[in-house]
Amino acid sequence: MRSVVVIMVIIVCAGGIVWWRRRRERASAAAIPSEAIPRENFALKAFAHGNTCMAEGNFAEATVAFHQVRELEPKHPHVAARLAEVERRQQAASA
Repeated sequence: MRSVVVIMVIIVCAGGIVWWRRRRERASAAAIPSEAIPRENFALKAFAHGNTCMAEGNFAEATVAFHQVRELEPKHPHVAARLAEVERRQQAASA
C-alpha cells in the first residue's frame, strides 16, 4: 500500500513539473511586438540575407537587402562596401 502511495506522489509531482514547464514555454513563446525588437536585429538579418544572396549570385535581391540595411541602420560600417562588391560581381557576371 505504501509503495502505491509513493508512486502516485511521484506521478503527480512529475505531472505538475511537466504542466509548469509547458505553461512557461507558452508564455515565453508569445508573440513579441515588432516595436520591442531592436532595429539592429532586423538590420543584421537583412545584412546576412544580402550576403547569402550575393554568394548565390542573386545580385538584385542582394542589392535590395543591403539598401534595407542602410535604411534601418545608416551607420552600418560594411553596407557601402557590400553594395560596391555586388555591383562589381554583377558587372563581372554580365561580361
